[in-house]
Amino acid sequence: MTRRPEEHADVVCQQVRQAGRDTWTIRLGSDTHGDRHSLAEAIALARDVAVAHSRPAWLLDETGYPLKPMLPWAL
Repeated sequence: MTRRPEEHADVVCQQVRQAGRDTWTIRLGSDTHGDRHSLAEAIALARDVAVAHSRPAWLLDETGYPLKPMLPWAL
């Protein structure tokens, strides 16, 4: 069974489209840890935040919910 996301406590990498451009916002709970303009940079930051805080990381892209685990660091 896969662990379920806890958006209030886990790292979430969320795609946001503004003015026709994609931006990725990385947050841990309600704290924003940064925005990136490429998915590769966003994943790198999400991984660093997840490892630093011992929390799993999840991807929320334009397809919406459900959140997808970003392996290998998702528990």
